[in-house]
Amino acid sequence: PDPMLAGEMHGIVPTSVCASVSEPTMKERYPMMCWCSTEGPQHPEGLCRATRQGHRGRLPLTSKLLWAAPFFGWHSMKSLKVGYMQRFYTDDYPRASFGIMAFASVLSVLMDAFTDPTMASWTDGLRSKFGRRRPFIFAAAFFVPTAITLGWTPSLVSPGIAASLWYGAFHIMYKLADTLLLIPLEAWGAQLTPVYKESTSVWTTRKLMGDFGIIVGIAVVPFFFVTRSCLATPDDGCVEFPAINIVYGIGFACSALLLAWRGKEPPPAAKIERVRYSCEDTIPMLIATFLNRPFRSVLAVEAAKAAGQDIPYIILPYLTAWLLGEKCLPSTKVFQYIVLCNLGMGLLSVPLWSCFVSRTSKHAGTLAYNLLLGVVMLVCVSFGHDSGDCSMTTLMIGVLGIAAGPALAGNFIVWALLADSVDYDELLTGGRRREASYYMAAQFVPKFLSIPAESVPFLLLAYFKYARPLKASFKPLCGNPPAGMTPDDLCHAFYMNETAGANWCSDILTCQNLHDNGVTFICDLAFGECGIKQNDNVRMVLRMCLSMIPSLFGFLAAGALIAYPKQARSEEAHTKVIAAIARVKQGEIVEDPWRPGSMIHPAEPPTELAGALSYFWPSELKSCLDRGSGAGAAEPADVSRLWHRPLAVTLVGLVLIPPGIAVVTAGFPDLFDDLGASVSPLGLMAIGVGISGAWFNGMRVRVALHLQRVGVSRKEVAARYNVVAPFVGGRRVDL
Repeated sequence: PDPMLAGEMHGIVPTSVCASVSEPTMKERYPMMCWCSTEGPQHPEGLCRATRQGHRGRLPLTSKLLWAAPFFGWHSMKSLKVGYMQRFYTDDYPRASFGIMAFASVLSVLMDAFTDPTMASWTDGLRSKFGRRRPFIFAAAFFVPTAITLGWTPSLVSPGIAASLWYGAFHIMYKLADTLLLIPLEAWGAQLTPVYKESTSVWTTRKLMGDFGIIVGIAVVPFFFVTRSCLATPDDGCVEFPAINIVYGIGFACSALLLAWRGKEPPPAAKIERVRYSCEDTIPMLIATFLNRPFRSVLAVEAAKAAGQDIPYIILPYLTAWLLGEKCLPSTKVFQYIVLCNLGMGLLSVPLWSCFVSRTSKHAGTLAYNLLLGVVMLVCVSFGHDSGDCSMTTLMIGVLGIAAGPALAGNFIVWALLADSVDYDELLTGGRRREASYYMAAQFVPKFLSIPAESVPFLLLAYFKYARPLKASFKPLCGNPPAGMTPDDLCHAFYMNETAGANWCSDILTCQNLHDNGVTFICDLAFGECGIKQNDNVRMVLRMCLSMIPSLFGFLAAGALIAYPKQARSEEAHTKVIAAIARVKQGEIVEDPWRPGSMIHPAEPPTELAGALSYFWPSELKSCLDRGSGAGAAEPADVSRLWHRPLAVTLVGLVLIPPGIAVVTAGFPDLFDDLGASVSPLGLMAIGVGISGAWFNGMRVRVALHLQRVGVSRKEVAARYNVVAPFVGGRRVDL
């Protein structure tokens, strides 16, 4: 043991780690940690200004802020887009088609999901003097703000179909920008420190920077600079949104470039020679991460979040405008008040969540976060249209802003829990770090499940005849109606007297058409002018998306955490993993602290066909060994059945593609209607599922046939099985 290291890291890194890892090794593996100290020989760098006793193996606040700063600019741009862009495209000048926008959302998520594994493989496997992460952060500094800013400029094309296609093109670029930035950046965060509490602190800092970015991006700046002309006046354009995004983009670029310049990474590992089939390929990476027991629970939580918990925030601008209405306050102001209260209460609650986690565990914090969110969202089922007394407006701000804020503040704990899964994987693999693979996998499946959340609500709005805002030039004042009439009566009477060809309500539908669709003409008392109330079906869709669906998925996420290993739920358990990693790297055989009785051996050099064998699950490899169990180690393994199950699943995936194409074709003309109430996006979802299944299992069939052709010995199959056996608690096979 290095006594200087143990002295410096006393109370920070567990003693078992200090006793097992030399100081130079720790400095190399975690270069952004600081080792200044007043005890023992002074380090060349001396003491940092911010501390009197020295950091002694801790991660300085400046390092955390340097890494987390890009999240501020990213969330500023992202929140502005998520909060305003879709309603701007549908209700303002662009008059975009819901169908084309939904189709673009499905296509963008599919492209995004399939590029995630490639990005993870690139950033994990990059061997560059600039590091594994910095080159991608440098590229993202320019690509991300450019892609998002151009999405705010549909005025460069004509409204309608052209604007819809413009949205689609740059929404796809936005999703690719997400991949380029977040996978390497979050993987970098997972390798900043090995210390349990410091890891939580890192993700807390990320949470705070992201939340501040959201507050500024979606509420503070738009509150002062975004006018109603950018959201609900179809007869004019908007310059505020692109101008604001340019400012956010400059700030993001500066923080990303600063991180690329000042950030430090561990030295690159020895370059691995590429072979035809490698453990670094996408499918082996996905299989390897899915085998990780703690990670599967984390993945289920993220999947539930993507499939249901995020829906209210995708459609929140529509909720405040059309479920609540504007009889009390302008919908944009209500939206901003909700966001400000939500994030403000969330920021105040982050220390409470951190305290709760430190006194209990990350698992308990994640469980409490999902249960609390499920209860809060269930209350929202009572929301409806404000009658003008502001009671419903107050209730919505109170529940979605003040009550939901502390609940949502706990979502950063999930990522801290994920960091523990990455450490556990390092133990199971005998010392190999695969941060980006895990952060990619944590987004890969949820992205597929987010497809319905991002598209189906808008398809339903179009199907149930969503009504766009009325023309601003034909909105009579209604604050002082004649005697015997209510303000709503005045508006109804005005629009029912529309003359033929007058186009008071829109250029496509007459006012009578809107009335026949169930739309009610009312007086928006917040402005003292006439407006509309959506039909009952549209408001039912909004209410379900706000309450029942996210509440259900909150409880499902909490249920998934029951499967999280009990032995892995405490800080002490994580400390044991870190100590075991150090021992297994020194060549010792250790017991899995999270699966008592399972022994982990040091990593052995891969065999010639290890990459090809990594395409298969442990049970499939074990079945190859069980067939012909009496044969010797050098005898050929029976791999003749490895392709059977993958082929069956491949055929199921292929069967989904023709019906999907038929649905896309049948609904394609409807995409170009005014609202785009088309089934084509649903067909594209079926195609995406079919292609995904056929690709994943089709590649496994190809590899199985390759193994059958070249032949593989039982010894090689056993060697590969022994690599993955610790993930499932299996016994080693010694031939």
